[in-house]
Amino acid sequence: MTAQAIITPLKQGKMPAVHHIGDGPQVLFHHATGLGPRCYASFLSELAPDFSPTALMMRPLWPDGPAPDRKREWDVFADDMIAWIEANGSAPVLAVGHSIGAATTAMAAVKRPDLFKGLVLLEPAGVTARIKFLLRLIPYMMRSTRGPAAEVLNGPTSWPGIDAAFADYRNSRAYRRFDDQKLRTLIEALTVPKEDGGIRLEYPRDWEAHLYATPPYILPTLKKLTVPTRIITGKPSLFMDPSIAQALHIARPDLPFTSLTDYGHLLPLEAPAEVGRATREALASLM
Repeated sequence: MTAQAIITPLKQGKMPAVHHIGDGPQVLFHHATGLGPRCYASFLSELAPDFSPTALMMRPLWPDGPAPDRKREWDVFADDMIAWIEANGSAPVLAVGHSIGAATTAMAAVKRPDLFKGLVLLEPAGVTARIKFLLRLIPYMMRSTRGPAAEVLNGPTSWPGIDAAFADYRNSRAYRRFDDQKLRTLIEALTVPKEDGGIRLEYPRDWEAHLYATPPYILPTLKKLTVPTRIITGKPSLFMDPSIAQALHIARPDLPFTSLTDYGHLLPLEAPAEVGRATREALASLM
């Protein structure tokens, strides 16, 4: 699958995107926290030749992107997506998102349903109303430096080489379902060379910490969707609380779910062929 880079100037910086040239209609893809479009190469290749995926880079990966703003939460990425679609004159579009990318794609579609033809949301991330209420009681500085954010900030960001990074990631519970080859490929996509040798993470840790500190209560957004939508989920997890999925089933029985319970929250990376097939089928149903 041939890929080409696209740079779109927006108000707050230049948004890069990677367009994979296929035989079918364009599909916008929105990635997860800590993961750039290169991490999804195998998954995106599964969408071709039926579709032509364009993977947008969120502002943490912009070459001239602004620093995190404590006053802006995840919805800033929805605004960026809307601005990109308007700048490129490609509406209405099909869109696929994973995790925060799914949540912010849904936010964009609620704000501007006229820009979207259909959505496929892979594990749309967010928190429950109770957790969001509790987070609002905690000062931002504490939220962005403790708990999950602290784990991110205290983790390594550079290594002498791929083998050293692989040893660290192999010991992480988050990647226990990845076989060695898939994990090594993922690490190669997560990292870039350092000027003084070795490798470093491409995605900035300060942005990761900010996003862990500012998750949305996602259920109201999902309930408001008017654009045709399909949702694909993996095993129950903290990233998409089972109570949210259950409440959405009750409130919006018209939103079909596909459950792939053999895989976790990182399902398009764990099983790109299987999840790509399910995504392809969901997109076809939205045409």
